Amino acid sequence: MRRSFKFPDMFLYQDLYVWVEDRGRGVYRIGLTDFAQYELDDVISITLPEEGIHVDKGEEIVSIDAIEDNYIIHSPISGRILEVNDVLRQSPELINESPYKEGWILEIELAEEDDLDDLIDANEVSDLLQEELHNRDYGEEYEEEYEEYEEYEDYEDYEDYEDYEDYEDYEDYEDYDEY
Repeated sequence: MRRSFKFPDMFLYQDLYVWVEDRGRGVYRIGLTDFAQYELDDVISITLPEEGIHVDKGEEIVSIDAIEDNYIIHSPISGRILEVNDVLRQSPELINESPYKEGWILEIELAEEDDLDDLIDANEVSDLLQEELHNRDYGEEYEEEYEEYEEYEDYEDYEDYEDYEDYEDYEDYEDYDEY
């Protein structure tokens, strides 16, 4: 059974991993999405920037260490960091427990209104998620089939020789369209 992920309508999104909330008066709160926290598994530490510094859109601003992976947040907007959620330094698990509320990461005062044009809404991020999950299912299914064929070094012993021959032509099986 596939897990469902929440992407609140009132937020904008940089991608599947980062949400941006308009707090009014040019202030935007940033955090990790439900999908991101699930992918990372248990968050064990976070490195936050200093308050008051200016960051440019795309600049690395936060480093998150987790059980499954590490993740770097690149600033979705340019501006001055007004506040960081210092509670996360002692309780980074809040990102997993409450990614849209207590697990927020920082707030930025927007410097460039145009930066918001590159963010997407909840419907668009949901579409991205569906595409990502489809690609994963597609990739895993194909990878399993490819590994099965790969076992037959002497393809003449394999009863579906034509299928094996097709696989042989595609060293990078991820590019093979048929599967």
